[in-house]
Amino acid sequence: MSHSGLVSISFRKNTPEELISACSKASLDWIEWGSDVHCPQTDIQKVKEVASLCKKEGILTRSYGSYFRLGQGGPETFKPYLEAAHALGSDIIRIWAGTKASRSTTPDERHVLAEEARQLCEMASTANISIGMECHSDTLTDEYHSAASFIEEVGHPALRMYWQPSQFHVETYNLDAAKTLAPLTEVVHVFHWAMNARLPLEQGTPIWTEYLKLLRGNGAPKAYLLEFMHDDRLETLASAAKTLQGWLKR
Repeated sequence: MSHSGLVSISFRKNTPEELISACSKASLDWIEWGSDVHCPQTDIQKVKEVASLCKKEGILTRSYGSYFRLGQGGPETFKPYLEAAHALGSDIIRIWAGTKASRSTTPDERHVLAEEARQLCEMASTANISIGMECHSDTLTDEYHSAASFIEEVGHPALRMYWQPSQFHVETYNLDAAKTLAPLTEVVHVFHWAMNARLPLEQGTPIWTEYLKLLRGNGAPKAYLLEFMHDDRLETLASAAKTLQGWLKR
C-alpha cells in the first residue's frame, strides 16, 4: 500500500501546528520533518512537542529530513539526529552523501565515506532506523549509477535511498534512475519542475504515471511525499494532495 504525505521544508515559514492541520485536511498520512527549522536535532524538547502534536491529529512522521553530511562530523555528530528521529517515531533519516560531486570524488575519498556510512548504519540499525541518501547535486548520489554503486560498496541493509526526478536531466535519464534505484528506495519526493521553473503538479501527470509504474513495480517505495508547491502557498497543498492521491489509486 502506498501512502502520501508532505515534506515540511516546503513551508519553512509555517508552524508545525499549521502544517499538521493542513495535512489532516488534505487527507495526507505522513510528514517528513526537516531538521533545519521545524525539528532541529539541537532542540529535543521541540521535537517531542511536534511528535505530540502529530499524535493528536493522527499524522505519522515518515522520515526525518536531516542536513547531516557524510564527511562532516562523523558518528558522534550523528547521535542527536538519531535521538530526534526516535522521538518523532521515524524509522528513516535522510542524509546527504558527502560534500563533493561524484565525478570529483576520488576512490580513496569514496572509501572513507563508505566506512563512515557503514558506522552510521550500525548505529541506526540498533534503534531500528534506516539511513536514506537523497539524490542531491554535488554529492555521491548526484548520478544514479554512483548512488547504486556506493550502496553496494557500503554493503549494509540499513542504507537506503530517497528518490526524486532531477529537473536538470531529460526524462529518459529519470526513468532509468527510477528503475535502477526503485528496489533501494524508501521515500519519494514528489514535485514537477522544468529546470528552475516550478509547475503545478497535475501538469506532470504523464511522466509521473511512468515514474510510478517503475517505482511501484520494483521494490514499491513506502511513501510519496509532496515537496515544494509551485506557488509556495500552503493553500495549494490540498490540490496537490488530490493529484498525488489520484495517481496512487490507479
